[in-house]
Amino acid sequence: MNETITQNKKRIVTTLPNDIKQTKTVIKYEVKKFLRNRRLFGLIIIEALVLILITILPPLLGDEYPNDADAFINSYATFVPIFVVIGATLFAGDAIVSEYQNRTGFLLFPTPMKKVTIFAGKFIASMGAMFLVLLIYYGVALLLGWAITGDLSTLGVQSLLLAMLYSLSALSIGYLISAVMKGSLGALILTFALFMFIFSIISTSLVVGNVDPWFIITHAAGTIQFITQVPYPVGTGSGSIGDAGAPGMTSTAFIPDVNTSIVVMIAYAVVSLVLAYVVFKRREMSA
Repeated sequence: MNETITQNKKRIVTTLPNDIKQTKTVIKYEVKKFLRNRRLFGLIIIEALVLILITILPPLLGDEYPNDADAFINSYATFVPIFVVIGATLFAGDAIVSEYQNRTGFLLFPTPMKKVTIFAGKFIASMGAMFLVLLIYYGVALLLGWAITGDLSTLGVQSLLLAMLYSLSALSIGYLISAVMKGSLGALILTFALFMFIFSIISTSLVVGNVDPWFIITHAAGTIQFITQVPYPVGTGSGSIGDAGAPGMTSTAFIPDVNTSIVVMIAYAVVSLVLAYVVFKRREMSA
């Protein structure tokens, strides 16, 4: 009798999914959610329209394409920070708060699944969706550059890597906002407004006061476009400030240093993600 009970216990233990399998399950259902609500498709359609417009407008306006592959990719890199902000809003803005607002947490949280597993699965799914959007955009742009100029832009690849790092920072901040906010709509609006307006206003105000806004995440994102310029601009200059919240804004601006910007983006990503998980772990479902 005792041996039978012991065997049954062993059988039950072995059938319980481990953390990795549970994380994969969360990822799968998060991706299904992105597909079901058409957020991923919507962002891909937007970037497809941007790719078409950037490609066909020069000949329609009587302009010639740049002969250099790096100069060719520069015009495409200009819009990348905007895609990142939209993606962070769609894939991270309500990732956590929706479980509380829609009361789905009552079904999810009591399961034998750690909160770190739920959090990791959601974030990996968001990161995968964001990276897919960036890879499609840069893949098409790089192929167009290769077909038109006959060369592949290595600086375009570096721009892609910077864009992926910036997207990690933006997603982390979005998750922190989502973990703190009480409503999905408010979290989505705040995530979008923070990058498109608030950070931009702060950065612009610092520039007006002749202060280098190197520590502002949207200022660091300017490296995504500037990295494709040869030589890389140094110090201050007249041109785009480079903030995601103020694309195309012309002014005397501080040019973000690449190495400093990488450190800044990593710092935003790590701090925001840790704080987001701490808040999520301590937050309880309310009646």
